[in-house]
Amino acid sequence: MKRLLCVLFAVLVLMTSAVTFSASAEDMTNTDCIYFQVPTATTVAWKNFSIVFCHIWQEGDDGGDFYAWQAKDERCEDLGNGYWKYDISGFEFKEDATYSVIFSNENGMQTYNLTLTSDCKGDIVVCDGDSCENPVDNQKQCAVARWTTNKDKVHPCAAFSSDGVLLDPDGIFYDDIDKKWGNAEGTSITMPEVVVPTEPETEPESEEEISTDNESSTTTGVTFGLGVIGIVLIAVGGVVFAGAAVVIIILIVKKKK
Repeated sequence: MKRLLCVLFAVLVLMTSAVTFSASAEDMTNTDCIYFQVPTATTVAWKNFSIVFCHIWQEGDDGGDFYAWQAKDERCEDLGNGYWKYDISGFEFKEDATYSVIFSNENGMQTYNLTLTSDCKGDIVVCDGDSCENPVDNQKQCAVARWTTNKDKVHPCAAFSSDGVLLDPDGIFYDDIDKKWGNAEGTSITMPEVVVPTEPETEPESEEEISTDNESSTTTGVTFGLGVIGIVLIAVGGVVFAGAAVVIIILIVKKKK
């Protein structure tokens, strides 16, 4: 009898687990929501938390936060098994705007900025273990989050860190003008490297220019030499003239005596 009860209890547990899993799977098909799987990889694992927030904002000068950071309206619903749900049915997504999303908890852990488009409705955000510098605080790391269904179309954002370093986990960028990832042909490309300009090299002088410079230097040297000789001759002549004048004066004085 005890053995039978144990078997029945085990079957009941399995049925309950199956029902719970099926409910979670069904819940993650609602296109009015986006879903989030809590990071479990060792490097970015979330531990000792009970609340998950979903922060969404519109990029650009005309954008802004839908709600304040970790406000009550940003709380997600716990689906169990590490999955959380956030209802976005009340948000109006403009076709010509770019949006981003971050998931966080009450202990300061968060995901890296992830682009959000209308195609992402009903999709699941997962973290595969990659980490990246926190754009707001370069002393912290955050889990890189990616979409499950739209991972090849919608990527983590390219952003600058608090100390000016370019952060781009997937090595591609979003063209805010053409509304495409990569270049016009749709090919993913890496962000361009910053090229530091160098001083232009001066071209060597031609033989004619060098010859002209030498002739000019020679002429200048000769002119300077002649000038020095002239000054010396004038000085010597002045001394001789003064001496001759003194001699004449002495002779005149003696003759008068």
